[in-house]
Formats: sequence, structure tokens, C-alpha cells
Amino acid sequence: MVQGFNIIIGIILKYYKTYKGINYIPITDMDNFCGLVGENGIGKSSVLEALDTFFNGRAWNYNTTTKKRGVDYSEPQIVPLFLIDRESLSASVQDLARELHEVTIGGVETDVNSANKANYKIFAEHRNRLSERVNLEEKYLIPIGINHCGDIATSIFNNRRLVEVVLGQSSNSETTSLDEVDLQRYQPLLQELKTLIEYIYIPKEIDSNSFTKLETKEIQVLMGETLIEILSTRVTAAQIQEINSSLIEFIDTLSDELEDYSYRTPTDRQQRLKKNDVYNLIIQAFFNTRRLHKKQGANWLEISALSSGEKQKAIVDIAHSLLNKHRSKGSNLIVGIDEPETSLHMSACFDQFDALYDISRQCMQIFFASHWYGFLPTVEQGSTTVITKKEDHHFFDQINLSEYREQVKRLATSSRGRLPYDIRLKSMNDFIQSIITSVIGDNPFSWIICEGSSEKVYLSSYLKDLLQDKRIRIVPVGGAKEIKRVYNHLSTSYEDFKKEVSGKMILISDTDEELVNYKVSEYENLKCKRLVLSSEDKITRLVNIDSNPVSPATEIEDCLNGKLFLETLRLFSEDYSELVGFVNDIDLVSDELDVKFALDIKSSEWEKIKRFFDCEGVKYRFARKYVDTMKQDHAIPSWVLEVRKMLE
Repeated sequence: MVQGFNIIIGIILKYYKTYKGINYIPITDMDNFCGLVGENGIGKSSVLEALDTFFNGRAWNYNTTTKKRGVDYSEPQIVPLFLIDRESLSASVQDLARELHEVTIGGVETDVNSANKANYKIFAEHRNRLSERVNLEEKYLIPIGINHCGDIATSIFNNRRLVEVVLGQSSNSETTSLDEVDLQRYQPLLQELKTLIEYIYIPKEIDSNSFTKLETKEIQVLMGETLIEILSTRVTAAQIQEINSSLIEFIDTLSDELEDYSYRTPTDRQQRLKKNDVYNLIIQAFFNTRRLHKKQGANWLEISALSSGEKQKAIVDIAHSLLNKHRSKGSNLIVGIDEPETSLHMSACFDQFDALYDISRQCMQIFFASHWYGFLPTVEQGSTTVITKKEDHHFFDQINLSEYREQVKRLATSSRGRLPYDIRLKSMNDFIQSIITSVIGDNPFSWIICEGSSEKVYLSSYLKDLLQDKRIRIVPVGGAKEIKRVYNHLSTSYEDFKKEVSGKMILISDTDEELVNYKVSEYENLKCKRLVLSSEDKITRLVNIDSNPVSPATEIEDCLNGKLFLETLRLFSEDYSELVGFVNDIDLVSDELDVKFALDIKSSEWEKIKRFFDCEGVKYRFARKYVDTMKQDHAIPSWVLEVRKMLE
């Protein structure tokens, strides 16, 4: 079983579907939520299909050049690049993995011929970004795939460096690549990777009724067990033996009654029911007659009767639920889904992608191709590859979503006109449309837009009783400047639709030392607030962005329940003893005050706590511990009660 963190970081496609010649496509630099965006026909779904061909034997979809000139001319290939924890692989293939890893990690542009230099340069840049995020000495970076015949292929990595690794540096200097026979040495490694990893592809035009049947391979993969395995625990060998004995007893009785006649099988050995006979009969008679239904009020509607958008949502819902609640672990599962937003109403797109993000946390990796860009400004961890085409050549710009805004700005400068639109504008427009369309109508959603993922954790816990009943979405957008940007877009749209808006939109910012200040209007259903400490009455206030006071600097951690904050901080005191070891000895002024007013500590100690929260990943981990430690007797901060009142 695969352990640790394993992903496919990129893929090389040669003469597969849209892709002519060799194309290195970077996919991620260290997260498993992986999007592919671009115009129609650009090659997004080609990546997902190619992985299905590689893992599941899907028929090759050749490029038109191959169809015209033949496979001998074009030599089609699919070569994924696997980033694999070393302990995930068996001892028998460690040396093979190490050889290919050495070629990818130590390779330079001069290792390849002139025709491959452009693609190798893209890979080298991708490898450098990857090395900033992960210690490559603890993993294997393995380029291994297949050609159209199913033989081993390593594409641009079948070069002189590989020759020297396999055959030695003294090998003939004119040998610049391994032949097919030498490459077959990597067959055990390829087979182990394909055995370790399961891949499900959900195409855009999928037959939802067929896909969701319990007997389909895809649903059984999502469950993590086959129907045969399920039946083997519920219909035991002893029960089958009992059925056989009873049936034979009946046949024997009948034979006695018929005297010179008997019902027998053609052979002397009288056949009995085998386990698989029974299991297959049950599958046909019991499971095959069942279809997925969705509850609509008091009725159940078969999935085939749902709208196209509801069918698409149902598929993602089923995958989400099975991975989350049924399958024991998904660390070896990759899910590829093509245009999950197809036929969905704009207001439902956010939920669909939120579910995809949750799925990515439950499995090895998720790949999706999309025309909806609203997820870009709201996902804090993930990757998106923007695919463009100019003069018959594909270009790939991979964006790490944790640095989305900075990277897109650099892309706009460096892409030299390849990007056909401002991706920042399109992503924000899609997101804003999703919000506005969802807050209109008789059964609207309400939205809380906050700065970061830790704020979402706190708010989700404090408001958990309202989230479902009031249809509330809580979305982090990455800082006070982005809150401002979202508000400006929302306020413009609000003016056009304010008579129809019935859901609430609440934007909440911290008070930064360098305050992001802007004018906000008093709308009934659109509020833009700022957290600020009030020393006068020792509470945290929610004020309008452009209101007083404008100081002191206030972050979400300053505004939590002081008693619970201290209890949570003490859980980190051992691991971060240099920064917060002192908290075991400090006094609590009050059980009910917010943090800044509840703890009796010095300025120098506050500074240490600030440095603690500045450590990588601490804010989110602390938030998770805080809500896990929360009990009913912990007082709810007054500003949270104010947010609840706005929603109610």
C-alpha cells in the first residue's frame, strides 16, 4: 500500500490527441489539487484521457499527424513523472527507481539533443520550483511511461545521462539513448507503480446512470472494495456449503423416488455451486437491478431523470461521500474529472469545486479540466496549469495557488502575449457571479468572506449550527487587500440587484498595522467589517472598514476566547518551548474576556507569541486544535455573536 505523499508532478505527451510532437506539461509543484484551464480544444481533457490510457488501457487517441503518417513515424508516448516516497516502493525496484531519479535530478540541458532542449528547459524550471518546496533527497522523481506498443518509454530522459547510469561512463560515446531492449529493465518498476496506484477518469459526456451502478469498476474503486470482496464477508463459504448440501440432499431424494433415473451433470463428478457462481448470481439479481436515486422531497428520483447539472453534481457527491465515509484510505487513488461545472447553475459552481477540494484531501491526487475560474482566488493550496496555444505550439504556465496573485502578475509580464485574457479578471468575475446568483431568490445562500483558512476554521466551528440550516458558505480569499477587491466587485453588482438580494454577504478583515482603508456603503445585505480591539470596554469590536478606531493592530488570534486560547497554546508549549514555553506559568485574568484582555503577560512575551504564529503552518494547526478543544462552557466572543445576529 502506498504510504506518505505521492503525486504525479507532470506528464510528457507525444502525438496524443491534441498534442503534436513532444510536450512536457507541468502539473503541480507539491499539492494534489490540480487544475487544467484554457480554451476549448486546447488539450485539457487530453491529459486526463492519456492517464486513463496509461493506467487502465483506454484506447490510444492519436494525434491527426499519427493518423495520417502512422505510428512508426510519430512514435506516440505517455510518460508521467512520479514523485514517490522512497519507502512506498519494494526493495526489488529500489535500484531501478534510483537510476531514473538520478537522471532527472542530476540532468542538465546539454544531456538532450537540440530537438528536446525546449521541453527539457520547461522541466528544469519546474524541477527547480519543486526543489524549493520538497526535499528531493527523500523521494524519487521517476519519469516512466509507455509507447503505443505498451513498451517502456522515458521520452526526453532517455538520453546520454541514462546511458551512462545504466551502461557505465565507458560506454560508446556515440550511444545517446537506450534501445527498447535495455529499457525493458524498468518493466518491474512500471508494473509496481501501476499496481500501487488506481486511477478513475470521469469524462464530461459520461453516462451517469451507468457510471453510478454498484457493479461498475469506478464505483468499486471509490468504495475501496469489489462487490466480490463485499459478498465474501456477507455470504460465507459455510453458507454456500450448506446450500450445496441441501440441494444435493434434494437431488438424492428425487433420485430415490425416480429409481432408475437421476438428475446429473454430464461428468461423473457432480458439479456443486462455487462461490463465484453464487456471487455472480447475487450481483445480477440483487445489485444489477438497483439504480442510484436522489431524494426529492418525499419522493426518490432515478438519476437518469435528473437535469444534466444535477447528474454532474451527483457524480461528485457520490465520489465525495464514498471517499470520505466508506473507503478506508485513498492515498493510492487518483481521480480525473473533465469539466465538473458542466451544466451547473453558476451559483452551484463554488460548492462543486469545494467538494473537489475536499476529495483531493482524501485521495492521492485529483486532476480536473475546467472553464470555471472562480476557484482560483479561493483555494489556498493547489495548482493550476494554464494551457495556451500559439502558432501550432502549446505553452504551459503552472501556477501554485498559494501564491496565485503574485504568480499571475509575473505570468502577465513573462508570457509575451500568450495568455488570451487576464486570468485574474476572469477568476474574480466567475467567483463574484457565483456569489451574486446564489444570494438571489427564495432559498438563498449567505456568504462570509474572510482573510485566511484559520479564520474559516474558527468561524465554521462557532457557526456550525447555522451552516446547514442557513445555507452559509465561508470562504478565505487571502488577505485584507483581496477582501477589498471582492467588496468592490460585490458592491458594483449589488447596486444592480439589491432589490432581489435576499442572502447575506459579510466580509471580515483584520486591522493591520498598515491599514487597508477604503470607503464602504451601508447596504442591508452586504456588510464589510473590520476586527479591532477596544481597550475601553475590553472587547473586540466589528467596525466598518473606514470607521474608527484604526488601531491597535488586531488579528483573529487576538479576538478568541482567552481561556480556550491559553489551553490550546499550552498544547504547543513543548514543541515550541523557546517561543511559548512560558505559557504554563502565566495567569488568566478572566474566563470570558478575549485573548488580549484575558492574559496577564509582558510585551516581550506577546512578541514571542506573535513569532510563534509566524512559524510555517502554525496558524492553521493552532486553529484546528482550538476548535477541537472547545467546550460548551467556553464563552463565545461578542464579535462572533454579532456575526450570528447579522446572519439570523
